[in-house]
Amino acid sequence: MLRPRPLPEILAQGPFSYAEAVLAQVPRSRLNASDLLRPHRGLYVPASPALDVIARSEHLRPLLSADQLFSHLTAARIWGMPLPAYELEDEPLHVLSIADSAPMRREGVVGWETEGADIPRGMRGGLPVVSPGVVWTQLAVPGALGRAVGSAYRRGLSAEWLVAVGDYLVSGRRQNGSRHPLCTVADLRAALTRHRGKRGAKALSLAIDQIRRPVDSSQETFLRLGLVAHGLPEPEVQLPVMTADGLRHADLGYREARVLLEYQGDHHRVDRGQWLEDLRRVQLFQDAGYRPMLVGAKDLGDGLPALAARVRRALSA
Repeated sequence: MLRPRPLPEILAQGPFSYAEAVLAQVPRSRLNASDLLRPHRGLYVPASPALDVIARSEHLRPLLSADQLFSHLTAARIWGMPLPAYELEDEPLHVLSIADSAPMRREGVVGWETEGADIPRGMRGGLPVVSPGVVWTQLAVPGALGRAVGSAYRRGLSAEWLVAVGDYLVSGRRQNGSRHPLCTVADLRAALTRHRGKRGAKALSLAIDQIRRPVDSSQETFLRLGLVAHGLPEPEVQLPVMTADGLRHADLGYREARVLLEYQGDHHRVDRGQWLEDLRRVQLFQDAGYRPMLVGAKDLGDGLPALAARVRRALSA
């Protein structure tokens, strides 16, 4: 089988339109070769391994008008927000058209529209995107997630997940001992005010007062909410403990009862360095006069009643 003729260098590095191919004198037969993909009508991309949402968004970027930007689930992916399911290879891209701009109608694209021309926006990795606070409100809207997370979430994110996303936005990801929040609680309240009377507003209103910072993971959020739902006092997040090796912060804790909760994700099991550090943390907390309780994935969901009973006994002791 003959290999396709090499593309002109100006087209070989990334996405290009049909008009650009014509200007580069590339014949239509060459555009039908197997080494080119057509993620969107009129757009060609050199073939590569399966593209994730970010890569497909970058390919769609040249086709956006000045009044179109990524929104809803796609914007959440771009901002790195935690979500309840893994990305699908055929997950559609969500594009919002503002003011009088017509919604985008393309295969693989969910087109949204809004009359407001002053919607907060930003840039992330060169992609025009709705601001984090507004994305948070959009995730509560039915259809904002589509088939990416199954029928259970076609009504929009649950109140618990909205709290988890909010925790992430106001906490930021921990990197080298520092955090870089994507927005503030005030930003989320301002976005909620804009969203009053719209679909999903009730779930957002339930979530806003439960958002805390700093929080390291959505599992810690669900643990905190689950304990409260089972009648326990709300634990503090990132409770500071002075140990023999300096200040440490427990994931969750009850200061007066000197009870700590440490969530152990899968990386705590498979990373030997993390496992050894966990052992040291437990010993340091115990030496400081605290009772650390290790919590795993099975303690969430159906395991919460038993965990809540254990915590209640620890608080009573």
